[in-house]
Formats: sequence, C-alpha cells, structure tokens
Amino acid sequence: MTTVFLDRFVNLLARNGAKLTPAAAILDFGCGAGSAVFALVDRGFTNTCGFDAFDHIKHRSAEERHRFYFGMTSGTLPFSSDTFDFVFSEEVFEHVHNQVPVWREIYRIMKPGGVAIHAFPGPYCLIEPHNYVPFGGVIIQYWWFKLWALLGIRNEFQREASLNSTKTARWNTFRAVENLNYISNSAYKVIWEDIGFEWKWLTQDTLDLHSRPIIRLLGRLNRVLPIFGWVLRTFFSRKVLLRKPTSS
Repeated sequence: MTTVFLDRFVNLLARNGAKLTPAAAILDFGCGAGSAVFALVDRGFTNTCGFDAFDHIKHRSAEERHRFYFGMTSGTLPFSSDTFDFVFSEEVFEHVHNQVPVWREIYRIMKPGGVAIHAFPGPYCLIEPHNYVPFGGVIIQYWWFKLWALLGIRNEFQREASLNSTKTARWNTFRAVENLNYISNSAYKVIWEDIGFEWKWLTQDTLDLHSRPIIRLLGRLNRVLPIFGWVLRTFFSRKVLLRKPTSS
C-alpha cells in the first residue's frame, strides 16, 4: 500500500469519528512486503503488525520480522480475541476463496467498538487489476483471455517474462480460477450483517475526500443522484467501513 492510500484510510477513519491514537492496536491484513506496517510505525503507531498467508519478508531482519505473522492454523488467525482497534486491507479479499470464516475471524480479533476499512475491486470491475483484462474477474474463460492476449494485454510479470499469447491466456485462466473470487455487493451486506458487523460503504466519503476537483464534483452529484456511487463500487472499486458493536 502506498503512502497516498494510507493517508486516505486515516482520513476516512477521522471523517467517520474513529481517529487513531498512537497507542492503537493496528493490523494490516494481507500485508505483503510490509510497507504499510513500517509506514505506520514511522508515523508513531508503534503497536502495528501485519498478517499474510505467505511470508514475503524473508529478507528482513529478526528485529523487523517480529511484527509479522503468517498463515492460519485450522482456519484461525494467530491473534487473541478483542485485540485490534483498527484492521485494514487493500486488494486482499478478491483473493480469498472461502471468505465467511475469514470475516468471522476478523470480527473476533477486533475490539468491541473497533473499526476496519477494507478496499477491493468492484464485483464487475471493468479492468481486472491483476491481469488487466476487461471483466477479467467474472468472465473466466480461456477464449476470453486469449482474445485479449492476442490484442497485446499483459500485466507487468507477463511483459517482463515475454509470454506469448497462449502462455499469457493459460496463466490468466489458471490464476483467475486459483486466486480470484469476486462477491457481489448485496452478498457482502448479508455476510457482514449475519456476522454482526455494523457496516457502511465509503463511496461518498471517497468521492468527497478525493484530491481531484472533478471527482469531488462527482461526489456532490452523487448526493443528488446516488447512481454514480453505485457505478463506482460495482465497476471500479469499493471501500467498506466495518465496526464491531460495543455490545451484542
């Protein structure tokens, strides 16, 4: 996650009455190489740690690695219940196949009154952000990936490896089945409510806080005609604020 994304998350929290204190316990869920964790620590949030399914920081020193946890044992995250004030993720949940148990675990490890922000692509994302194929998260067909590969569509890895159209299409087909899972907005509402979260789409907040004036103008229009927000979180990207109630 870049510093810009991190700033947006902090601003979104403040806008929704959840300003972080230096003592806040924070978890980067799906932390990758840990850039957001180290950025938060540098800003004074010293009680920050990261979790990922795989170890991406093997090159780090033991002193740096103590903040990181990897893998779930028997479907359980390696944290005690009611631990975190804030949990966040960026483009993680579209890679989780069995999502309900993971959402339950995030609920468990959040403190009562704790909040989370999760950002992930829309269910019908116009350009899938990992393979760069139009609707490449929902049209899982080899012929579709082959068509776009023939037209020259490649992600960074595919360009660097100089993959031909056949190898690119096969790679995209395999990875889409293995690693992608796009769930509808309406299904998420049911999942979060059944688990016990209070939730709110952050579409309006994202538009209002955007650095570009044209996007903020779109936010003002969206207050009158919310169709713009629906288009954004359906075909582009979506952010949600989740809150664990202080009492059940």
